[in-house]
Amino acid sequence: MLNNPARSLATCVIALLLLTVPTLVRAADNLNQDVSIAVLPFEVNAGDDLTYLKDSLPELLSDRLREAGFTVIDAAVVSDALGGATPANLNPESARGVAKRAGAEFAVYGSLNQIGDSLTLDASLVDALASGAGKRISVSKEGLINLLPAVDSLVDRMRMDLLRQDVVAEIDVAGTQVLDKEVVLMRMTLQKGDILTARTLNTALKNVYDLGYFDDVQVEVADVEDGKKVIFNVKEKPRIQAVSVRGSDEIDAEDIIEAVSTKKGGVVNPKVLSDDIRVIREMYRKEGHYKAKVTHEVADDGNGVARLTFVIDEGPELYIENVIIDGAEQMDPDDVKDVLALKERGFLSWIDNTGVLKEELLERDAAAIMAFYQSKGFLTAKVGRPEIDIKDDGIDVIYKVWEGDRYKMGETLFKGDLIDEPAKLLEVTSIDALNEDDEYFDRTMLRGDIESLTNHYNNYGYAYADVGVKLQDNPETKIVDVVYNIEKHQRVHIRRVLIEGNTRTRDNVIMREMRLADGDRFHGDKLQRSHRRLSNLDYFEKVDISPVPTGNPEEMDLVVKVKDKSTGSISGGVGFSTYDGVFFGGTIKETNLFGRGYTVGFEGQIGGSSTLFTTYFTNPRINDTDLGFGVTLHKTDKEYSQYDISSTGGNLNFFYPIGEYTTIKWGYGLEFYSIYDVDSDASEEVKDDEGDHTASTLNGTISRDTRDKFMGTTDGTLTTLKMTYGGGAIGGTDHFVKYIGSFDWYTPVFEKVIFHSKFWAGYVHENLNNDEIPTAQRFELGGVGSVRGYDNYAIVPTESGSSSSTIGGNKAFYTNLELKRPISEELGITALVFFDAGNSWQEDEMLFDSVTRYGEEPSLGLYKSVGAGLNWYSPMGPVGFVYGYALDELDNSSRHKVELIMGKPF
Repeated sequence: MLNNPARSLATCVIALLLLTVPTLVRAADNLNQDVSIAVLPFEVNAGDDLTYLKDSLPELLSDRLREAGFTVIDAAVVSDALGGATPANLNPESARGVAKRAGAEFAVYGSLNQIGDSLTLDASLVDALASGAGKRISVSKEGLINLLPAVDSLVDRMRMDLLRQDVVAEIDVAGTQVLDKEVVLMRMTLQKGDILTARTLNTALKNVYDLGYFDDVQVEVADVEDGKKVIFNVKEKPRIQAVSVRGSDEIDAEDIIEAVSTKKGGVVNPKVLSDDIRVIREMYRKEGHYKAKVTHEVADDGNGVARLTFVIDEGPELYIENVIIDGAEQMDPDDVKDVLALKERGFLSWIDNTGVLKEELLERDAAAIMAFYQSKGFLTAKVGRPEIDIKDDGIDVIYKVWEGDRYKMGETLFKGDLIDEPAKLLEVTSIDALNEDDEYFDRTMLRGDIESLTNHYNNYGYAYADVGVKLQDNPETKIVDVVYNIEKHQRVHIRRVLIEGNTRTRDNVIMREMRLADGDRFHGDKLQRSHRRLSNLDYFEKVDISPVPTGNPEEMDLVVKVKDKSTGSISGGVGFSTYDGVFFGGTIKETNLFGRGYTVGFEGQIGGSSTLFTTYFTNPRINDTDLGFGVTLHKTDKEYSQYDISSTGGNLNFFYPIGEYTTIKWGYGLEFYSIYDVDSDASEEVKDDEGDHTASTLNGTISRDTRDKFMGTTDGTLTTLKMTYGGGAIGGTDHFVKYIGSFDWYTPVFEKVIFHSKFWAGYVHENLNNDEIPTAQRFELGGVGSVRGYDNYAIVPTESGSSSSTIGGNKAFYTNLELKRPISEELGITALVFFDAGNSWQEDEMLFDSVTRYGEEPSLGLYKSVGAGLNWYSPMGPVGFVYGYALDELDNSSRHKVELIMGKPF
């Protein structure tokens, strides 16, 4: 038999057909691949040499059906479903039963007949859900070599027959009254052109019902010219006539109705209602009602309309009663709790809102615990997912902690491209201090050291320096060494500085603030300083300076992107302060005139105790040089404790920078003023100065400003020293020399809290002609501008310990110590607490002398106060509220002082 030429040819042909299937144009794109077919055995009526085709032919047909896009049932499943039936026993009914047992929608069986060289494939295609004999398909080919084309023709005939018989030609929805039927059609799984089978029809029916809009869905199939028309007959759920809420006390019913998706005019959709109930529960969770129950009632009158009511059982208001750090053994759990945003309910919870469970903060707190442990030397510490235990009387928040071993800080090492000696690099980093103090390792310091080292290399031109870190821990000694691995890469120069986005501000105004220019070596600190200077101009909404590669690794461009903002303002208002009472004010100001950086403005204020009109102009850079100038004119009327002053004058000042942070300023001032309405019990010196005066002054100021920003400062210092020379050789009636110095320091202390301290001192003495010091130049403290908690200008020397006649001091000192924290950065609200102290002394008294005033003597020679306040940079202008409590008696006045300033533009 092996030598039989026909057998050999047949074997080669079948092997070729089975192992090397040619690429065909598939019909899968137009065929529903969910159509499943069970290929049953075929009877082979041919010579003995072809009897093996009984097994090979079904396998070949199955492969070609899969190629055509049909789902073919696995041969083993078909074999089990046959139950031992042979091809001779198969008929339409038995084939239909096999298809059902195998989970197929169609079955195909038949015979292969050979008559001479002619091959004939006779097949029957049976629908598992239909009746009758099924579809008979017959294909004839000449020669065994055409067996594959015969099988392909059979598959094509089956495909054409299925498409012609069950193609979906049209889909429609009937019965909708409120809902647009297009909503249903858009979500339909069954589409035009799909093969219609029992499975696809049932799937589409279920999909329509699951939309949630219908009480009943029935399907109807009709014959049309191009196939089948499928009609879904639906019965809509009742239309909602009204939505109401019952049982809501903590949350307004209107807010609940606004939050839910189910609205009046819609239909009752169980899925949407389920989402709405979840939304309402979440609203109550945010209010502390974690056990709130929400259900719904639908009142249907049978006419297609219904009333929907959300029924709420709010339950008790629950707060965090316990925060449990489970597993904290080496660390005090209370210390761990200090870093958490979620706090246990306490005595002041009604003020600071602590105790409220904000679930969005749980993961944040878990990360904070991890950071805390890593800052205390626990290298392998782990923190589990937060757990919430909601009880009847409160909430427990549980954090599970695995502390692990605690490591101390070892050596700090540097590897790679070192541009300095390790001792120099240790000055840049800070983590080595832990080793010097025998402290535990603090992982949180690594990021700061990496930034410092990167910036250090940037300052030498290595713009692309990479700093990596590796920890070398010794489990036996519990010591960890830190190794910084540095790759400096190439040194970089600036090719060009490009400016983009400015539509108003001139390029030269921007360029003169840049600390890097074309051809400069890259410098990290100068890049940051350029950004800070541009931001502090307050001309732009946004400032971004981006290094851009040029293709040459040794060069880069700097692209300065800015967005101009409105710098002009016109405002007016009515306000109130405890000193001036009701006042009216207005301002017209432009800080970037013509886009050249000029400042021009006019301010006016009329109040019960003071009237002020001021106009000014400043050019910060004359012809783009470092020299700037400003001129100011003013008209002022002000009430002091025992006299009033009316003045008119002006100043011309020049200023010039010395270095990056220091500026010198000099100028000339001329003022004509009059002292009037002197009290009868005023000092003789004040009475002698009653009348008209002319103050001709020269002034010089040197200041150093390292603040990070001028508004909302968080870091840096401002130091100012000023000297004013009056009278003498430059004329006028007032002869004096006056010195004033101040120092402000800002530094972050924890979270967003900023510590601000200010120290101010002044001294004035006679000019060379030894004339008396003018009353207007003496020092009087008290009020918001100096020592809060006391009346304005109330801290002033008296002629004697029991006298009420004030004289004004020739020397003065005060300090302000504050802690500030933004309450709402978005709204510009900042809270503060403070301690103030200060005093002024006359000629026969020394600084910090504990002199007696009004029969009282302050300790340490200073009048002290404490208090708190709020600052709000509102859209209506600045609003300030300060409560101060005077710690020392002064003139029998109240120790409680409220300072309030507020305005309202019109």
